[in-house]
Amino acid sequence: MVKDRMVELLQEHFELNLYEARAYVALVGFGVLTPAELASVSEVPAPRTYDVLRSLEKKGFAISQPGKVNKYRPVHPENILDKFIEEWQERIKEELEAKRKAKEELLELMTPLIETEIPKYGVERVWVVRGIRNATLKTKEMFEDVKGEILLADDGYIAVNLENDIIKAIDRGAKAKIIVTKQLLPRMQSSKLLDYYKNGKLELKVAEKLELPMLICDDEVFFALEDMAARYFNYETQIWIKDFRVKALFEGKFNEYWEKAEKA
Repeated sequence: MVKDRMVELLQEHFELNLYEARAYVALVGFGVLTPAELASVSEVPAPRTYDVLRSLEKKGFAISQPGKVNKYRPVHPENILDKFIEEWQERIKEELEAKRKAKEELLELMTPLIETEIPKYGVERVWVVRGIRNATLKTKEMFEDVKGEILLADDGYIAVNLENDIIKAIDRGAKAKIIVTKQLLPRMQSSKLLDYYKNGKLELKVAEKLELPMLICDDEVFFALEDMAARYFNYETQIWIKDFRVKALFEGKFNEYWEKAEKA
């Protein structure tokens, strides 16, 4: 119903609770209502009508007319909704600025901790990363840190979603060899990676399938354990290893794929 949709929108986007939204829709429909009248024409319980109308007035959605029995009329929707959006934009700006300042202060306070991390705890060589968000953050970190070479055998995620990170690494001087599956190639038609390939800035090949998708950045290796159910629910278990011996093993497998793959 149209009324239900109006109530839903007021709740979702304009910070009114259920009873406030129902009351405001009733006011817009009837023009002027007393608390008792509101209870009779809306789904706001009679014991709550006074509180709900006072709350609407406080939030700027209604105006009261004092008398023996208070009457309430709605503020025109266009006026109050525009005002709400303007105030919300200002509030968001203030919150964003507060978060930026908090970030800068945290970075300043944490700098001594970051600088002493290696002597205190040593260098971690193996990490287990679960979930698409965490995997994305770790992959981005690898592209940010790479200095020499990127080897990517990809069957559906990194080349399409993190192309800008790959390109930034290439622009900083990293070399890149990328293998994608034939199934993935059509999704890359508008990718900047194809432009870089055509301009000779990276090497690109296509394989029928990849049994072991992987990302190698210098001595770092990142790959997923095979689990189709986890992949379906975006909770794949990924392994990150930093070890030149493990890197050599994976690089050997990558080179096998590279020899069998075709030019893009």
